[in-house]
Amino acid sequence: MITEATVRLRVKTLPSLPTTVVSLGQAVADERCTVDRILGILAKDPPLSATMLRLANSVMYAGDLRVTDLRSAVLRLGFDAMLNLGRTAAIIRSFRGAIHLDAIRLWQHSVAVGMTAKGICRLLKNRSMEESAFLTGLLHDIGKIALDRCFPEEYAPVVAAIQEGRVGYEAEQELLGLTHADVGAMVAVNWSFADLLVEVIRDHHHPPAGAFLTNLIHLCDLLVRVRIPNSPADETLAFSLEELPAFREVFAGVPAENLDVERITFSIDDELEHAVSFVKLAFQD
Repeated sequence: MITEATVRLRVKTLPSLPTTVVSLGQAVADERCTVDRILGILAKDPPLSATMLRLANSVMYAGDLRVTDLRSAVLRLGFDAMLNLGRTAAIIRSFRGAIHLDAIRLWQHSVAVGMTAKGICRLLKNRSMEESAFLTGLLHDIGKIALDRCFPEEYAPVVAAIQEGRVGYEAEQELLGLTHADVGAMVAVNWSFADLLVEVIRDHHHPPAGAFLTNLIHLCDLLVRVRIPNSPADETLAFSLEELPAFREVFAGVPAENLDVERITFSIDDELEHAVSFVKLAFQD
């Protein structure tokens, strides 16, 4: 068993967000922020900027429109999207290595959840939530990497149990006394992320009623896992989409006659393909 106090202590040893990303966050939060201020910050970190430009030209963001410089990317995507690209590039590049986990597979899952969540926000015309949905989806399983890095000996039996067919968070709770969701929330606190993001990471396996973003990430996590199983337990995962409480929470404001489940399903399949290529770009040096 591991304690919350020990977790809080050890997550401080994880890589922190680069100063460039921290500065970007501070700039975007400033109502007086300008494009030149964003570009000035990025100019101090050429490797991160190069990765962000590659990601800006991925299918997720670019579609048929490519950008050749960061100014064009900022003007087309906006400050929030550029901040998310910076966070995404920095986090994935900082956690490319793993001890017990398949890092590429984990990031493909996480990016796919984020892309699917963003896509559903777009379908719901909830534009203000799109970037938060993507970032939260990206980070919802960050606790798995923290456990793998900070508690390799304690986490090894959990990984073995999962490979034998146990449900991941149930094996974590039994063998460790807490789950990757609990640990991930502590990582998010250590990185000074917003309270809402911390709550979603903590509760994404058991979303409370009325919490739109938490239910959205829970729903997208399930939708991705049945398509790209993370474990043997996922290979037998089955459910009726429209009967899921999270589905009803997310689409509560949509009249039944306007609910196109087939369109939602097709859009998810597209996001999975995009996620695979997106992670490959993020892993490049």
